[in-house]
Amino acid sequence: MSSEPLQLQRLHRSAHEEQYLAFATEIRDRGEGGFDRLEMLFSDIDEYFDLVHRFEHDEELPNQWVNMSHFVFFVGPQLVGTSRLRHRLSPWLELDGGHIGYHVRPSQRRRGYATEMLRQTLEEAHRMGIPKALLTVATTNAPSIRVVEKNGGLFDKETLSPRSGETMHRYWIDTAPERRP
Repeated sequence: MSSEPLQLQRLHRSAHEEQYLAFATEIRDRGEGGFDRLEMLFSDIDEYFDLVHRFEHDEELPNQWVNMSHFVFFVGPQLVGTSRLRHRLSPWLELDGGHIGYHVRPSQRRRGYATEMLRQTLEEAHRMGIPKALLTVATTNAPSIRVVEKNGGLFDKETLSPRSGETMHRYWIDTAPERRP
């Protein structure tokens, strides 16, 4: 990881729009999945950031959706990753999604950012009063499995994703810093 510290900020359009679009463009250009509402971001940016606001404030969310916070992570001026912290679980999120999802910019991977981003997002979960966070990871995603395990993830069981049909591993992580590695 860079010698500069990784800085967590809540996603705000006015402060982050340009960097966020560059980050999302890199993910889109690599043809990667898993970035929530990527198509909406590029087709209607106003609708996208309105939805981010509604998620943050639990306002007029569609059925089965839960409120969540969106975070961006910077090293100096460079946005290197994002995370989403869902404040509660729905039955669907218990199978695929969990409390936390994260992405590292493709050009910034293999530098330890994902491990630190998850650690900081777990601290945010602890501050919100979430004692244990559920994370779900596709069994084929070995790098993410390592990140979850480095942060103290304890394997619970396998499930099938209702969205993709993939086999997922469920992990629980204590959010209290003193109970994690």
